[in-house]
Amino acid sequence: MSKKIFRITLFKIASDADIEAVLPKYAALKETATKDGNQYIIMAKASRTYNDPRNKGFNFGARTVFASLEDMKYYDETCDAHKEIKATLKGKVEDIMTVYMDSDA
Repeated sequence: MSKKIFRITLFKIASDADIEAVLPKYAALKETATKDGNQYIIMAKASRTYNDPRNKGFNFGARTVFASLEDMKYYDETCDAHKEIKATLKGKVEDIMTVYMDSDA
């Protein structure tokens, strides 16, 4: 059995309006993202970060849990719900950082 994957993506988004536009997309992601007609994301949450010098300007974060690396790859390359999020943020993100690791979730 493959290990679950915990993924964190941090964004630098200049406009509060752009953050507001993407929040509902992340809120619905677990339900709207499908693979072979089934929901495949175990957990998806996103929010603003606290204003703190340690965040180096990353002001928005998304957390997702996938059943496998294969599911995460599908999310990155094929998922229509993820494509919609990327389209919403296109040209509005100053920087992005994604890390992922094994999860106990």
